[in-house]
Amino acid sequence: MPSELAVSVQNLTKTYRIFGHPGDRIRQALTFGRKRFHREFTALQDVSFDIRKGETVGIIGRNGSGKSTLLQLICGILKPTSGTLRVNGRIAALLELGAGFNPEFTGRENVFFQGAVMGIPREEMERRFDDIAAFADIGEFLDQPVRTYSSGMFVRLAVAAAIHSDPDILIVDEALAVGDIAFQAKCMTMFRRFCEQGITVVFVSHDMNTIRALCERAIYLEQGHNKATGPASEMAELYLRETRAASRSDAQTNGNSPDDGFRQGTGEVRITRVELLDENDMPCTEAHFGQNARIRLELAFLTPCEVVASYYIRDDKHLILIGSTTALEGHGPVKGNAGERKIVEFFTTLPLMEGAFNILAVLSVPLVPNRSARFVDFVENALVFRMSERSPVKLWSKVYIGNDVVVRDA
Repeated sequence: MPSELAVSVQNLTKTYRIFGHPGDRIRQALTFGRKRFHREFTALQDVSFDIRKGETVGIIGRNGSGKSTLLQLICGILKPTSGTLRVNGRIAALLELGAGFNPEFTGRENVFFQGAVMGIPREEMERRFDDIAAFADIGEFLDQPVRTYSSGMFVRLAVAAAIHSDPDILIVDEALAVGDIAFQAKCMTMFRRFCEQGITVVFVSHDMNTIRALCERAIYLEQGHNKATGPASEMAELYLRETRAASRSDAQTNGNSPDDGFRQGTGEVRITRVELLDENDMPCTEAHFGQNARIRLELAFLTPCEVVASYYIRDDKHLILIGSTTALEGHGPVKGNAGERKIVEFFTTLPLMEGAFNILAVLSVPLVPNRSARFVDFVENALVFRMSERSPVKLWSKVYIGNDVVVRDA
């Protein structure tokens, strides 16, 4: 294995035996393999790649694609069925919430236990303990059994112990999903420091913004195969594009609109299409800061009805950033009879930072003005699009509205 590599994977395959009944394993053993009582499931097949020292690499793919199995193989928790896997350096892994913690031990005892497993002398762990405790920030719970911890406390302590173990390679499998926003920000800062220090980070996430922000490259797994490997931004875009296409294909096969899995409402009127149109009246999935845009909703009236049409642009955490309604813009409700179709268009600009965004489209009937409404159609993720980075000055806030600036002597 070349010295510049941290991980080298060649033709890696992992196949599981799945028994339908607990006793089938014994029955098969008693027949000395002459009779088969199991079926086989191949989680990974002929996967090959190299990760250089100091690289930050994302592993992406839909559920069931083999991501977690791959990380467990890299960590040595699982043994491959075939192929070779070589690792050069000490690994710290965050594969599962509280994995490796003894629930009866206190947090303090588990930290020292984890240090011993990593081969770190107790004296060294004692020198690091204050930093670990400060990073975890769980207060007096450090001296309580971890079985009393909330999920957030588990992940705080697990992350703190792992990142203060001086790893050569850090493996992270969605472990930050349960942390609060402030803790996630702290972890992201630490991961960036790791990158600057030349520590290798292998990161699994379904959050493509995080993959883009942290990773240089990404490995895209699909049904156990290495579908593609390349720059993180390109792989994230490919993943999002193919995920949306698969959702549309599934919906068409079932005879439904693409959004049926993400909608609710009483259904007198349905949103049949949502489009983001650019200045040239062309549908787009990527836009730039300040771009003039049109958000078009197509409505199909199944019964006579009057509805207020709305759209809201949300970030990757589903926080609503901007939006409008026909009522807010002074248009009032949209009226239609059974069988009629209407198009509602909102002309706007996009004052958003780079990243992924989605549109929530809503049709409603007000019950108490400005207080409550009945949802006729409520479509989540009606459209997903990406904003490119603002140039020449990057945005650091999700939304930017211009300011007048005055500078004077105090």
